Amino acid sequence: MERVIAGFVLVVRLGLGFMFIMSSVPKIQQPYQFLGSIYGYELVGPKMGVLVAMVLPWVELFTGVCLVGGVFVGGALLASIGMGVLFMFVLASALYRHLDISCGCFSNAGAGKISYLTLIRAIVITLVSAAAYARTILLAPREWQPPVIGAKLREQPEAQRPPSHGALLVQE
Repeated sequence: MERVIAGFVLVVRLGLGFMFIMSSVPKIQQPYQFLGSIYGYELVGPKMGVLVAMVLPWVELFTGVCLVGGVFVGGALLASIGMGVLFMFVLASALYRHLDISCGCFSNAGAGKISYLTLIRAIVITLVSAAAYARTILLAPREWQPPVIGAKLREQPEAQRPPSHGALLVQE
């Protein structure tokens, strides 16, 4: 069973990683078109929109590279969860307001209009990220244990122990 779960986490890591890398590249190459997609959601002003357009594609790229490379996996999965939750909120808001806009996910072209299917996809991605995070960080067996304060002192003979804070140093 453990091998199946480890295989699931590997598939999720690689799938999410490649998805984030593929979605970040067009946004990095054409930032002004991505900025237009951001403004289409009508949630942020000009300054915040520019900040999101400048930062989000690089966060996606870094997250994707970490997931594919197996580096900082816990943090990358946590970033994936955060981006998923944020995107679910943004999509739900746009769908509630009946905005007819492109999702801006994988290309900056007009294709890929948002729908409830887009929201379901975001929910699934977020839940899969959360499951992989739970397995990787929360449910993973601990291979190391933090040191117990004073454990080393108890192992030493009395004569070799350093003086405690309350002990007076007496020089003979």
